Amino acid sequence: MDNNGQIRGVVSYLTKLTHTVNEFRFRFVNVEVIKVTKNGLLSHNINYDLEIIPKQTDDIPYIWDFFSCKSKHIIEEGCDMVSLSFGNVYPIINDIYYDGVKIRKYGGNLPVSFTQKISDDIQQLGPKQIKSHFFCGGEKKQLILNITYTLSDVFIDDGITTDTSVYCSQILVDGKPLKNITQDIAETIVGYISEDDSVRSPLDEIVWDNITQYMDLEDCELWTHTYTYIRNIGDIEIDDYNYVNQSTFSSKMCDFISGDY
Repeated sequence: MDNNGQIRGVVSYLTKLTHTVNEFRFRFVNVEVIKVTKNGLLSHNINYDLEIIPKQTDDIPYIWDFFSCKSKHIIEEGCDMVSLSFGNVYPIINDIYYDGVKIRKYGGNLPVSFTQKISDDIQQLGPKQIKSHFFCGGEKKQLILNITYTLSDVFIDDGITTDTSVYCSQILVDGKPLKNITQDIAETIVGYISEDDSVRSPLDEIVWDNITQYMDLEDCELWTHTYTYIRNIGDIEIDDYNYVNQSTFSSKMCDFISGDY
């Protein structure tokens, strides 16, 4: 097949079919092919608009970059079908219409119901404790923070970013409540615990599981990023803290529980 015939085949594949991707249907419209020469080789720019129709009637989340990415995958599939090198094809997306309405480039939509679902799941399914340890006189001591959560913010960047506030109601050392905690020791604990992924990773999985019910983000290198911020230790508000290593943390904790702080 000559090159012109291959390009016509790709355009036909794009425009004659409705392409279903996860919870959305893709239609390519206003497709225009422009021949260009790059590095002495003939290539083709494929300019197009997308019409996206959600399969569900309810308001669901979407990300503009996901639509852009997946449309390029569809074009690559079309090239493969007619044995045309995708390396010589340059997809250029112009506008995206979601359910008939033109949407702004980048960003997307996170419905209130979706955000509420993430919030509920984080509160219900997130770890109820942060567990760590320190050493005192060569003896390993277990540190436990009893925690709850509040979803602070959810927004779109290169995926879904979630800010979560973490509230510590009680700290236990070897199963006994740690009492008379000072501001400095509270900030030391937060500074050490903040590098622990035992809370962030499970919360991130919750967000990932929710969003990927609608979109296969991994294929587009779009991710979820969940950040946790410990706001208090008991009645002590955390305004500032410094990251500390295991040795420093153990030394300060040992001095505190020994009464030498």
